[in-house]
Amino acid sequence: MAPFGTLYTTVNFLHARVTKILAAANLNNLDIQIAPDLQYGITNHTAAYRAKFPHGKIPAFETPSGFHLAEGSAIAYYVAECGPRREQLLGRTPEDRALVQMYSKEDVEVHETQFVRCLRRLEEQLAGEGKVWLVRDDELSLADLSVASGLLWPLKMFMDAEFRAGFPRVMEWWGRLMAVEGVGKAFGAPVKLAGRRPAADGSEAEARRGSG
Repeated sequence: MAPFGTLYTTVNFLHARVTKILAAANLNNLDIQIAPDLQYGITNHTAAYRAKFPHGKIPAFETPSGFHLAEGSAIAYYVAECGPRREQLLGRTPEDRALVQMYSKEDVEVHETQFVRCLRRLEEQLAGEGKVWLVRDDELSLADLSVASGLLWPLKMFMDAEFRAGFPRVMEWWGRLMAVEGVGKAFGAPVKLAGRRPAADGSEAEARRGSG
């Protein structure tokens, strides 16, 4: 049986933007094939690739019928829509669907001040009594997958134990999400979280060089 589609992404490391796509596919029992030979910076600049995806971006998605789609959020939405758990993932009411869209399109800011502000807002939103997931308390949605995909690299790169301690509800939510079958697999759980955070002024790296 042919796969549901082929995903073009990095093959030497897990691209954070594909995690929500793979998680939605797992929850919907959709078989997605990863293009095995993509070389970022080379393959995506070829005429053959650009004929399918004119902007040369990754991730990108292709179905056996010849439907082509780029942008991680759009692909995740499509995959969520095309399976038996689409109402759960995309929302069961107009209000739920609007909230899923809000979370799915909210970018995690690169600047640390904005990033911390986003985390504080998330911590507050998870503080409600009985709050389990971002949209509905009884089931996760694409909103949870989207926010988690934005947190993957910060958690791995610089959110050390001290940083994480400031957001206990966010970390509890992360743990619940990674424990869901299909989701944890897509995110490569257990995710190795950041250890000691590098000094902002680079002094730690300089000290290491000096000790050699």
